[in-house]
Amino acid sequence: MQKRKMPIYWTNKAKTDLEILEDFLIPNWGFDVLEDFYVVLEKKISLFESGNLVHQKYEDINFYKLLITKHNSIIYEISGTQINLLNMINNFRNPNFNYNLITEK
Repeated sequence: MQKRKMPIYWTNKAKTDLEILEDFLIPNWGFDVLEDFYVVLEKKISLFESGNLVHQKYEDINFYKLLITKHNSIIYEISGTQINLLNMINNFRNPNFNYNLITEK
């Protein structure tokens, strides 16, 4: 049985988080590292779209976490047949800070 594709929606917050990451990577690590990151990110996003992904619950809230690299994860929610990308977090940051960032209104 073929799994159905789930459309991906990037929230403004997730887009901003990605821009902040770009602004950090380019001057500190260069364009090659940024390009490598995007290759990994696109592969992970394609797993979403194909439906070939096991969803890992994030903490005690109705969000999920997808590890992109050892440094970054995406927090997302499933809304009907759509996946909403909510935040991109730094995995080495204080977990309480990440949790507050995600749950603040």
